Amino acid sequence: MYLKKRHIEILREMKKTESQAEIEEKLPEEFQIRAMELYILGFVELEGNRIKLTEAGRKLLEITDSMELEELPDVIADSEIIKMLELLDETGKVPEGWLNALKERKLADENGLTDFGKALLEVYRETHPLVYLTPEIVSFLRGMPKLGTLDELVTFKNSKLYGDNIVNALQAMRLLKISPPTEKGRAFATTPAAKLALKAVSMIPVFARAIVLRKEDFEALKGGKRNAELESMGLADEKGTTELGKAIMETYEAMGREEAKVLPIYVLDDELTVLKAIAEIEEKYKTNPDILPTEKEIDKRVDVGDLGAILHLLESKELVERKLVKNKDTYWLTEWGKEAISFGTVSPDAMKAVTYAESGDVPIAEWVVKAQEEGLVKAGVTDKGRFYLRLSRSIRRKPFLTKYDAAILAKLPRKKYIGREELVELVKDYVGGDEKEITRAIGEAEAKGFVVELQNGMVKLTELGDRLKTAIENAKVQEIVKVKFSVTPTLYNVLKVIYDNLETFNRIWKEKGEVKGYKMEEVDVIRKHLSLGDDEIKKALTMLRQLGFLGSKSLTEAGKILVETYR
Repeated sequence: MYLKKRHIEILREMKKTESQAEIEEKLPEEFQIRAMELYILGFVELEGNRIKLTEAGRKLLEITDSMELEELPDVIADSEIIKMLELLDETGKVPEGWLNALKERKLADENGLTDFGKALLEVYRETHPLVYLTPEIVSFLRGMPKLGTLDELVTFKNSKLYGDNIVNALQAMRLLKISPPTEKGRAFATTPAAKLALKAVSMIPVFARAIVLRKEDFEALKGGKRNAELESMGLADEKGTTELGKAIMETYEAMGREEAKVLPIYVLDDELTVLKAIAEIEEKYKTNPDILPTEKEIDKRVDVGDLGAILHLLESKELVERKLVKNKDTYWLTEWGKEAISFGTVSPDAMKAVTYAESGDVPIAEWVVKAQEEGLVKAGVTDKGRFYLRLSRSIRRKPFLTKYDAAILAKLPRKKYIGREELVELVKDYVGGDEKEITRAIGEAEAKGFVVELQNGMVKLTELGDRLKTAIENAKVQEIVKVKFSVTPTLYNVLKVIYDNLETFNRIWKEKGEVKGYKMEEVDVIRKHLSLGDDEIKKALTMLRQLGFLGSKSLTEAGKILVETYR
């Protein structure tokens, strides 16, 4: 979206005449540029010297008709303002500076979105820009950094002597998004549609004329129809839609589309240290099979806070695999784990810069700066960023619930956003800890899929988080928040064996009566299904009962919900 006062002035003049010449005579300043932007936005049709309102244009004119334009700033809405509107609409709260920018444009007041703000957001959501790719726009798009801080984009634009109109056109086509300002400034990201546009024009040997695709052109190509204009652009021929035509159609469909965000993976210093230690032990194992990557052997080589917790965490991310070897519990690197060693650490915020951009949304500057510092972004996504994006998309995360995770789930309300600062205080009052630790835990909870934190710092439970909240509410929540970690991949796997073999366990419980810690008959069944030592199975059963996921002689409701959440 890119909407200036001059666009509205042109639309108002169109109530009197459809002649471009007459309107330009009255509003000569950059008329051709503004008319073209209105065309790209889908608000007008350009036919020779005529300029005609579309249905979307009529709606925009209707909602702005009573506005006093002199009271508004020059730019009424761009991708930055639209993001503020979306976040205010979604969460009910934005930072004061953002709210002031919306108030200045009459889009919001102290009570939230105004009628004008709601109507403009509706217009944005209901309209679809057209594809308008000129050699100049494509040249800029090819050369520009694809993800970074706005300063970098401005530097590129100025160094290549491009005008602001190219940036405006890319925003109008939703190929480029700019974030609202934060302490670190503004960020920008090209959208997946921009990548598709570049892929499409790469099919053209010599790109010398504009490629334009309107809704009616898209429908014609979709229906296998063609006309002289589509043929002249190479989008259709006597056989139907060309490969170029299909690629431009794909670009059109992707414009403005936001996909589900990939959960941001993270690997912290202690985790990397443990991965390297396992790699070292695995190397020694090749020549000395008696040296195994057990927790005890790993502990000899690392100095970390809680090795057990780190091993569970690495297993939950599929970076290590737990196996029973020579009757010992051991931890082995997966292929993902081996690659993670070569790429190094990554934080949740840094990964959000990549995952947001890949989904078609725009990250805030703090995330982008963090991604640049950690080597995930440099003018675009680096090899390291692409690796962790593949990892984020590919792994099936296993449950791992820390004390902080449990407190976050317990204190977050259902179906409602609250600010990160408020959540930090709620968790701190509930289980203690310092602000920095809890803030990091919120980021890690997001990477696990429990919560989502948006660009304005508002946090909400995800569907997964909501189900886990129900599980811990049905368990012994006061016991859960006392332990460092209440759910691990091992505990879950033991619980799942019980769930999947409930008839067998019901028979054991009926025959053996009440169970406080564990029964060997339970251990015997679980041993057949899992590569775990007896001591680990016994510990898991005892802990599951202590925390309320398993009863003395039954699978509790909390246990059922937990298993079903991750099936």
